[in-house]
Amino acid sequence: MENKWNIYCDETRVENLDSKYMVIGALIVPRQEKDKIVEQIKKLKKQFGFHQEIKWNKVGSKYDKLYKSLLLKFIENNSLTFRAIIVDKSKVKLDTYHNGDEELAFFKFYYLLLRELLDNNNLYYIFLDKKPTRDKNRARALKAFLDSHLLYNREQSQVKHLQAYDSSENVLIQLSDFLTGLVGYANSENNPKGYKKILSQFFQKSLIVDLTKTTSRNSIKINLLKWKSKK
Repeated sequence: MENKWNIYCDETRVENLDSKYMVIGALIVPRQEKDKIVEQIKKLKKQFGFHQEIKWNKVGSKYDKLYKSLLLKFIENNSLTFRAIIVDKSKVKLDTYHNGDEELAFFKFYYLLLRELLDNNNLYYIFLDKKPTRDKNRARALKAFLDSHLLYNREQSQVKHLQAYDSSENVLIQLSDFLTGLVGYANSENNPKGYKKILSQFFQKSLIVDLTKTTSRNSIKINLLKWKSKK
């Protein structure tokens, strides 16, 4: 198994009552490229005098050049890819399928997202953004379900590591937050017009993608699934 991948995950608008959609995103990075990409991001932050955590909810025009540079860095680096699942929260049947448990439903969507990333003959290291959970075993259960999927559906692949981390200590989780937040913003109907809209349009035009729609299943650089519930 020569192919090793790091996957950095984050979510947005999960608990926002005024947001119709929640988004869970995953930034996929070849493990051998990780250190180089981290250094590139840190260099950009230093270049533009940015000394804080990269977070979509703190995005503003003051650091326009940094944010656009980060997006272009993602677009131009062929080793970086991003996948997200966009969920209409009003269509999630909590009582029917999730025992009335919103947290359980959330982790099931996490599983759906990650399951589609796993291929044959690969080793995976998965880094979740740390968030409070009522059940402390959620991450362990998620790994167990992914292990089971690999056992029955993939050859010579393994999730070597899956753990939640504080995003303040991991710039690639921060980049995942940035991209996930951008997708969430594009899918929200209640966003005020301003700098974030400009940044969203810049990204969509640069990548020639509509962040509000499901992409082709074979789309590589950015792959989006707008989830639909079964009737």
